[in-house]
Amino acid sequence: MSCGGYRRGMDLLNHDPGREIWTPPGGPPQTDRIPAAVYQAMGEDGIVAFTRAFYRRLSMSSIARMFPKGERNLMAAADKSAAMNVFLMGGPHLYQQRYGPPRLRMRHFPFVIDEAARREWMRCFRETLAEAPAQFGMPAEHVGAVEKFYDDFSKWMVNAKGEETERRRDGETE
Repeated sequence: MSCGGYRRGMDLLNHDPGREIWTPPGGPPQTDRIPAAVYQAMGEDGIVAFTRAFYRRLSMSSIARMFPKGERNLMAAADKSAAMNVFLMGGPHLYQQRYGPPRLRMRHFPFVIDEAARREWMRCFRETLAEAPAQFGMPAEHVGAVEKFYDDFSKWMVNAKGEETERRRDGETE
């Protein structure tokens, strides 16, 4: 059920329409595309299963408050993300066909995403990615390219400054 454009069960307390949205320096990521061989090997079903496993992991993480509550709502959100992942991993434009232009950065504005949240998201992604060749049919030789793409892309979703964000901006690393 939709409530003002958001799924019921989402923590809208993260959303403050008056807060300043921070923009990472350098603009959108400039990174290589994920090889189409990933989609060819996994197919839509494999990518959906991968994304659902990732979302289950996110639902138990320190950023779980950003994701819908309850299995049904969580899997609906995972399936929407999976449509985007199908496209990003070399498949058809399912997300665009179903939901319109991605506008991913804008769609993440309701959530306060700082560098710490991004790192937690990537931790969950990497854990799921480690299982991907055996469980979801991802070609092992492309795991590194998939990780690099999402790591680079996730930096563009950061929309709140924090101490870690400042260190990363100033060139410091973990």
